[in-house]
Amino acid sequence: MPASLQHDSISGMGIVDSIARSLGSLRPLSDTELEDEREALRQRYVSTGDVGEATNLYDELHRYDGEMTDRANKAYERENPNPPEPRHRDHGWYLPDDD
Repeated sequence: MPASLQHDSISGMGIVDSIARSLGSLRPLSDTELEDEREALRQRYVSTGDVGEATNLYDELHRYDGEMTDRANKAYERENPNPPEPRHRDHGWYLPDDD
């Protein structure tokens, strides 16, 4: 990325977001940016022939997946502030229903 484009994108993010991003945080990214970067990372993962690099990319993919899961859970909590209570069977969830 040219320095001028990088500077413009950083100045639009804000100081805190640019520092967080430089330290490896995924939070400053929008959902679309996160998905796009994850897809680029996935493409690198499936095309690499180096086992060490594949391992690092695999770990990084899981980091992106964790961030995406956290965002999805937070969105669900915002949309459903009072979720129903979980249902439990009389004798435990792991037992069959043939009473």
